Amino acid sequence: MKYASNAVLALSRAFYGKRLTNEDYNAMLHCRTVGEIAQYLRLKTPYGEEIAQSGMTSFQARGLEELVSKHRFASFESLCRYEMAIGSAFYRYFILRDEIDQIERATLLLLGGNKEIYLERVNSFLDKHLSIDLFALGRANSLEEIAVSLQKTAYGVLYDACLRAPKVDYLTFEQAFEAFFSKQIKALCKQCFSGGERQALLELIARTRDCQLIERVWRAKRFYPASADLCADLAKPDSDLLTLFSDRERKALSAASSVEEVKALLQKSAYRRWFDPKSEKSIEFQLEQSLFRHCEKQIRFSSYPSVVMFCYLQLSRIETNNLVRIIEGVKFGVAPQVIEQNLII
Repeated sequence: MKYASNAVLALSRAFYGKRLTNEDYNAMLHCRTVGEIAQYLRLKTPYGEEIAQSGMTSFQARGLEELVSKHRFASFESLCRYEMAIGSAFYRYFILRDEIDQIERATLLLLGGNKEIYLERVNSFLDKHLSIDLFALGRANSLEEIAVSLQKTAYGVLYDACLRAPKVDYLTFEQAFEAFFSKQIKALCKQCFSGGERQALLELIARTRDCQLIERVWRAKRFYPASADLCADLAKPDSDLLTLFSDRERKALSAASSVEEVKALLQKSAYRRWFDPKSEKSIEFQLEQSLFRHCEKQIRFSSYPSVVMFCYLQLSRIETNNLVRIIEGVKFGVAPQVIEQNLII
């Protein structure tokens, strides 16, 4: 069991060792077309296998983005095989996260009147690995039809409960599903790990969740300062919530009347060094950069296989986002220096 666990650690670091370098990013930033980026990825990087197997000779931006995502998922599958071999169910974290992300996205697009965008962005390889039917989500013409598509999954009862809520909007679904996710992940960590490893992993997961929480509060206070109910759920004590914020801090964030007040509160929290209130960079970019640096440190120095694996998958997600930004930037003729300013490297 110990040696198998160490295999997860070693494989995660091996995958991390094959990450894109600054030289790779610089080369792709100066490509003139999406096809040139694909050619570079095929010949010079670990993404070459997926591109070669695709059999494509000409590339559109969306097709190349799917192949990039497929490479990341292939790494995840390799790690999952080791996880299952040692009897650990923690790989379920990433399945749950993907499934909930897809449900929330389909709901948001439907409520916003943009449901057709969902099917345009469905990854067929991802659909094969999840318990939910992504194409059924995309074909749904109402929230009730989404509920029907989820009926035989672990999310059916929860979605139905959201439909019966006094106020049915996207926030209702997001809060319910994120609370469900936190509860499931806490139970999963308790099932799979103990002692220092469990504590280290829960802290790392809490940091990723808090980045999302801060972004939500920031947007709410900046764009909808009069809508106090957008963050009302933060004021409620919740023992299942994965966060480094205390109940008092969450209540204060919920009650904040402006972004300036949010800044002041964050400056006294565990994230005071994670962003610079005077920086020209967005809060989202700064938090992602800080999470990137934190995971870089942990993947090098942590002795816990689960922490190293989690860090690798976070870093690979950021790398995928970087590639998507480059592909989209080149597609629309954005200057290389502008694209580079939006990369986490």
